[in-house]
Amino acid sequence: MVDTTAPATARRHATRERLLDAAFEVFAEQGVHASTVEQIVERAGFTRGAFYSNFTTKEELFVALMEREDGARLAAVEEKFTVLRPHLENVDLDADAIAGLVLDFLVGPFDDHAWAVIYAEFQLLALRDPAFAQIYLEHREEYDAALVPMLERTLQHAGREWAAEPALAVRLLGAVYDDSVRSAILRGSQSYDPAVVRDTIVRVVLALTRRTGGRPA
Repeated sequence: MVDTTAPATARRHATRERLLDAAFEVFAEQGVHASTVEQIVERAGFTRGAFYSNFTTKEELFVALMEREDGARLAAVEEKFTVLRPHLENVDLDADAIAGLVLDFLVGPFDDHAWAVIYAEFQLLALRDPAFAQIYLEHREEYDAALVPMLERTLQHAGREWAAEPALAVRLLGAVYDDSVRSAILRGSQSYDPAVVRDTIVRVVLALTRRTGGRPA
């Protein structure tokens, strides 16, 4: 008897991924509220049936997209740290070097210009809908909790530690980077000024960390 479970599962996964890819593009271009299921399935090359066999609502797809994007970012951060770890042993990193590492982690190999637009809509939806706000807060807390130990290990290699509550510190660093991306978008640019962002990150890193053992920066 031929087992068709694995091929069927693979096809379903491929369909879901194509829908998410299409949603990313359509949401970035049209906005979440203005986008329709028809536009998403047309971009993916499917019918409405394919959509509803994977998602019950457009909002459910939106949450799935957010989970996929942030999961990919966390995986990229972990991979980058694994590669960098051998080079960090017994190296005295200054604040600028640490900021560079943090900035590399925050950026990653992603289109943050488009994602910033989509994520802003997610935040707006959370502000308007209490039920969606709960989903947003839970997701943000999970993401911060996963990112904290990764950045903490980088600080440890540099002989520094958080001077503030770790989750709050990570959120502040992320907010600084997110603001730079949004500012670039508002100015009509596809990217931020690396020199300005690095300088800002340096100042934030110095403010939020201290030398291990409580020694001054």
